[in-house]
Amino acid sequence: MDKTYKAIQYKVTTHHDAVVDKEEPWNNSPAYDTFEMRYCIVSTDTGEVLDDAQGYGYKTAQKAYAAFAYKNRDKSKDKEHLARKRHIEQWMEQNKSFVKLMDSYAFEIAKGTMAPDDKFDAKFVRKLLREESLEPDFTAGELLKVWRGR
Repeated sequence: MDKTYKAIQYKVTTHHDAVVDKEEPWNNSPAYDTFEMRYCIVSTDTGEVLDDAQGYGYKTAQKAYAAFAYKNRDKSKDKEHLARKRHIEQWMEQNKSFVKLMDSYAFEIAKGTMAPDDKFDAKFVRKLLREESLEPDFTAGELLKVWRGR
């Protein structure tokens, strides 16, 4: 799929009214305008504005592209990811002793009582799964991600 949109920069002007304080005239300030550059996503074919953050614009082109991509993503994949996460959570519920083992090792590594180069990462979880003779139908990285997010 060809990209048929681009981020366009535009200027936003904000007017600030004068402040007049009769009690403390030294705090008076004149009216002034501030300028800020913002970005919106525009169709390269039609010139139509596709996304402008509800009129506010984005502070960077990168943020504009990221937001537009997120808003137009394939939402069917979200359901697949959610189903995968639920499956891993059910596995964790069935294997509470392994989850407690993960908790204790993560605590010991964070506390620093294990070897200084030990890290609680996917490689370590894979090693734990092998030691416990567990062979889940998902990766150690996926398990670690769900375990961290609970």
